[in-house]
Amino acid sequence: MNKIILIFALFFVSLGLHAEGDPRSLQFMGIPLEGHIDSLRPRLLASEFIEWGGSEDGEDLYFRGKFYGIRAKLLISISTETRMVRSALITIGPYSTKSMLEKNHQYFLYKLQKDYGEFSQRNDAWYYMDDFGSIKVSIADNDNGSRDIRVFYYPTSAYYKDALTQGLHGPVQEVVTENAVAEDQFMRFSENGQIENPDLINREYDRYGYLQRAQMTEKDGHSDVEYAYDSRYRLIRRTLVNKTANIRYINEYTYNEQGEIMSQSQKVYDKTGLCVMTINMHNNYLTRDDNGNWTSNSLSLTYWEKGSQSQQTTVLQKRTIEYWE
Repeated sequence: MNKIILIFALFFVSLGLHAEGDPRSLQFMGIPLEGHIDSLRPRLLASEFIEWGGSEDGEDLYFRGKFYGIRAKLLISISTETRMVRSALITIGPYSTKSMLEKNHQYFLYKLQKDYGEFSQRNDAWYYMDDFGSIKVSIADNDNGSRDIRVFYYPTSAYYKDALTQGLHGPVQEVVTENAVAEDQFMRFSENGQIENPDLINREYDRYGYLQRAQMTEKDGHSDVEYAYDSRYRLIRRTLVNKTANIRYINEYTYNEQGEIMSQSQKVYDKTGLCVMTINMHNNYLTRDDNGNWTSNSLSLTYWEKGSQSQQTTVLQKRTIEYWE
């Protein structure tokens, strides 16, 4: 068992993918509302929004364009330190007549619910919320007696998907696992979702924050890591190549209907391409916290090494998870 734990502690790293569009983020007119403004800006311009200025402090950028076919103003708020997107506010109007205001208000609610799902009404506003953010539709009064329709987009998912692609939900800060086998005993993530692992170097993320490839620092040199995903952006294969030792590791994953990892396998190949070790694991999650992350798991494990008989065991895992506020 110590050999198994050592292997996984050394080689289980942050995951990622190359995505043309990220379904696991809050979308604005089909555009992922996240990441660096220099990534979002060209997609807005390609959607025929025109940038026309910004606030003096640099936190707000102003655009004009069409929102579901109707002229609107768009305000994008960003962090002046990181230049990461924080929110988006669409303003349509002003309306001086109640009939036109109500007509377009119903029109936008229809379009938004068609794209996102049902909105709920609360305190004269309409809300939508999922795992990646929220949308609020409201009506605002102007000083001259006219009124505006406002749609506020507030993304809550982290830009870097290192935590998400390891099966974690919510703003995870730290994870401590007892009897860790398929993950490190201790993991820590930044507020932006990036795993804090000094041994994971030369990371290459795509524009949506998914890690495509990286290198793992070893005692002698490094290992190259690449990732493969299915059409739902779930990890299905991770390949690690240690050129110094002439060894190749392949991890493969399967999922249940909830998108949780149900089983995984690791195969190790020597320089001749011969499989010299296989580990098969199956998860049976017992308890979860309020964010849907498992806190106890019964892990069934089968281990085989060349020249030896296979061994089977069950490991009870427990973990404590802390979240960013």
